[in-house]
Amino acid sequence: MAVATTVGLLWRTRLPVLTAGLLLGADLVQGLLAHPSGSIWSLIALILAMYSIAAGYREGTAALIGLGFIGVLLIEERIDNGPDYLFIAVVFGGTWLLGRASRLWRGRVTRAEREREHLAALAAAEERVRIARELHDILGHTLGMITVQAEAADAALDRDPSRAREPVRAIAENARRSLHEIRDVLHLVRDDGLDTVTSGIDGIRTLVADAERAGVDVALDTVDAEGVPSVVQRAAYRIVQEAMANAVKHAPGSAVRVRLERGPDELVVEVVNGLGRPAPASRDGAGLAGIRERADALRGTLEAAPYQGGFRVRVRFPLTNEEPA
Repeated sequence: MAVATTVGLLWRTRLPVLTAGLLLGADLVQGLLAHPSGSIWSLIALILAMYSIAAGYREGTAALIGLGFIGVLLIEERIDNGPDYLFIAVVFGGTWLLGRASRLWRGRVTRAEREREHLAALAAAEERVRIARELHDILGHTLGMITVQAEAADAALDRDPSRAREPVRAIAENARRSLHEIRDVLHLVRDDGLDTVTSGIDGIRTLVADAERAGVDVALDTVDAEGVPSVVQRAAYRIVQEAMANAVKHAPGSAVRVRLERGPDELVVEVVNGLGRPAPASRDGAGLAGIRERADALRGTLEAAPYQGGFRVRVRFPLTNEEPA
């Protein structure tokens, strides 16, 4: 009987019911034929089987099988005319509770691990989106300016080759600045999100100067950067960069107005292009989506709609004493 119960334990994790049946059958035979009827090993084996039942099944199934298990043991005890009914109920009932506690604990650990994996995957996806948005803003603006400057240089070559020198120099300057900003983005990734990029409100003047060298008529009204959180400055810079790239793309040759306004508790960034000349802007491109994501990330609001025959992008950023996350 000891051999039979030991072999029955081989299936206790995969088929707890089969193990329980084998052990109860062996215990019944032992009770009928052996003198004395019980043994320490059979008790240990039965406890292991009860634990496996409680830990291996859902609560309802485990409760039904556990009650049946205890019921068979009580019947065997009655056949043997034994006095240990309370002992059986307490020991095997306690073992059942221990098995249930183990199952609950393992379930919580598994859920916690899955949650950590989900959060890690979500963080990686958000980081990829952020990097893509940064690169889109940098390359979209720079390539837009380079396109305008290259067209200006090409037109100058036919009339006065000496006038092509300035657009070519502007192309080289824009390309160098773009490479620098891309290196900043890569440095930001390597430093686990440490914001080392210096592009901010003061950098908007450089964006406007580049656009003016490319032949874009830009009017700028800016504010003092002191006291504005760095992440808000960075977002403002990228929004102006993207909006100006959109202006060059969707309304070439039209004037652009860039205005920053600072209130006691907010910073307003506004870019208007194509005043007085219809210039539809796409609402489905990555540009406006990136602007909206930047506004949402800093609890700002975005207004993007046709305005006086052109198109206006207007973002409001709340300003607090704390650096936004």
